[in-house]
Amino acid sequence: MAAVITIPKELSKEGDLIVMPRSKYEEFLKLIKRFGQREWEEKDTDEAIRIFKKEKKEKKLIKIRSLTDLG
Repeated sequence: MAAVITIPKELSKEGDLIVMPRSKYEEFLKLIKRFGQREWEEKDTDEAIRIFKKEKKEKKLIKIRSLTDLG
């Protein structure tokens, strides 16, 4: 006889439910975490590029030939 599982209505109110092996679920969580990190990195990079373009347009950036030019 097949196992029967009863799912409370409170859990199914939000939409469809899925069942998956724990190992696959843990892989899924890792992917979500990596994707979230990548999204943050992309936003950070986009902000850095925006600032660079703005400062370049305002001629706030300087060109140096060596580190001694900084002093």
